[in-house]
Amino acid sequence: MGTAQKDLLKFNQESVRSLRQSTDLDQGDHRRLEELLTSGDLDQKVDELLENLFPDAPAAAKQQIASVPELAGYFDRFELLEEIGQGTFSRVFKAMDKALGNRLVVLKTGKLACWGEQGIQEAATSGRLNHKHIMPVHSCMTDELGITTICMPYLGRFTLADKLKALDYRFHASNRVSRRPMIHGRSVSQFPVHWKTQPEFPVLLSVLGQVCQALEYAHDQCVLHLDLKPSNILIGFCGNALLLDFNLARDTLLGKQTSGGTLSYMSPEQLHSCILHEERELDERSDIYSFGVMLYEVFYGYRPFDAAGPAMRPKLLAQLVLERQRRAPKLFETKIPEMPKRLLKLIRRCLRFNRAERYSSMSQIQREINAIRRRYT
Repeated sequence: MGTAQKDLLKFNQESVRSLRQSTDLDQGDHRRLEELLTSGDLDQKVDELLENLFPDAPAAAKQQIASVPELAGYFDRFELLEEIGQGTFSRVFKAMDKALGNRLVVLKTGKLACWGEQGIQEAATSGRLNHKHIMPVHSCMTDELGITTICMPYLGRFTLADKLKALDYRFHASNRVSRRPMIHGRSVSQFPVHWKTQPEFPVLLSVLGQVCQALEYAHDQCVLHLDLKPSNILIGFCGNALLLDFNLARDTLLGKQTSGGTLSYMSPEQLHSCILHEERELDERSDIYSFGVMLYEVFYGYRPFDAAGPAMRPKLLAQLVLERQRRAPKLFETKIPEMPKRLLKLIRRCLRFNRAERYSSMSQIQREINAIRRRYT
């Protein structure tokens, strides 16, 4: 085991031991944490069922998949070509719009009432956001069978998550990421060349800078995304980034207050609000924290706050992630050879546990990324 791997294992063990000292955990929780500490499962990704948490949804609903038309059939004026994605309550199809000269589109569709309303809200929020780096929405409709469908242009299916896989960031076939510090298939301690000289470095900075622009615009429109992650960033045919999936967004102008997100990318205040059901205000700095998690993942090669364990309750899992977030400064003891100091400083500030210490706007982050690009490209 290399030095970087040992440092990460030590960080994980210290986080678990610290959480075990909490007085509000029952014996079952302590037993599960002990199993985590000794089983070697500290490096596993959160179970797929916890990828998008809907704390208020009935347990039975989480086990159902939305009722949708048969694959390769017809739905309204659309010919379904193939299924290209599936969420907790919805499915995503590549389709042809027969009314518009067989134009290729994406249909996001589901029948469950909980997604149906969310789908309508997602369309309403996305529909009023007009930005070159935000996926546009053509239409939203609900038919007599109760199937709600959002129609969007088909601009490809290659996401930033796919980009990281292509760079060999050690993703498993099941989309579970190894938490070993790897870049381009080599351990950090063995990486022989400078990060800033890699040909993908300016490409990644460009994509992340475009995401900054999209988020800055959304925040100006009083919309928080609240589910930032590489799989929600499409890299279009021309290489431009497009921000996807506003189904968990908070739109203050429309009075939309949803709860949920992807646990590994949630800010501390979002974990408190959505998982622990404690009163916490969410604002632009919550998205900034999630953006920092993405930055860390892109340039370090693994997510900083993954956690999993045997039969762990969501609340216990959230408490474990919070404990690791409190100890985040230790994550930067693992050095990436010749990573620009300005980039390292940017990531550290985005991941401040106290949001008052983070950047206050995406425009500040945009300026930092632009400065790094000018220096190293």
